[in-house]
Amino acid sequence: MKTRSTIKAIVFDVGGVLLKTEDDSSRRELEKVYNLPSGSVDNLVFDSELARASTIGQASQDAVWDFVAERLSLTPEALTSFIEAFWDGDRFDRDLIQFFHECRSEYSTALLSNAWMGFRQVLENGAGIIEEKTVDHILISSELGVAKPEKRIYQILANTVNCGYDEILFVDDFFENIRVAETLGIKVIHYNPEMNLINEIKSILGR
Repeated sequence: MKTRSTIKAIVFDVGGVLLKTEDDSSRRELEKVYNLPSGSVDNLVFDSELARASTIGQASQDAVWDFVAERLSLTPEALTSFIEAFWDGDRFDRDLIQFFHECRSEYSTALLSNAWMGFRQVLENGAGIIEEKTVDHILISSELGVAKPEKRIYQILANTVNCGYDEILFVDDFFENIRVAETLGIKVIHYNPEMNLINEIKSILGR
């Protein structure tokens, strides 16, 4: 007989878990077009000082893309095409979103995402994910002013879901985010694309 879990809240990361780059061919094509080293377009977009500032709400999303346009000497029209191509292979995992939604009947649910300003609208427009409708809580680093793996964001999470750390199950694909959460006593799943995440969660919950 399975033992009933003490978990009261289930928390998902978004990028890399609910939202995945399933086809990176358009990004590789951008690298060819703009003569960039293979694999470097992701660094160009995500690893600039402006991108990091936007992740904690200190720069706009437009500022991040303006930086990319300046680096590659893009016209406004070319920048629009670049952005469309960059996100072209990203897909929301509809089955996982549905499972997560169904968990609301028994557990508090939350999303905890490091993301730029404006990401809440991406969730709603791209997958119909709306706070207090699809999920109980949406916590976005750019709105909170702090990002994973800072311990303070997990303190905010625990206060938001009104649970002790040991009552939270947290899923993320970045090891450092998982490591810090685990040191606080949070139950964690280090996600990888080969994992059957739904079965893994059900096993932990004793379902």
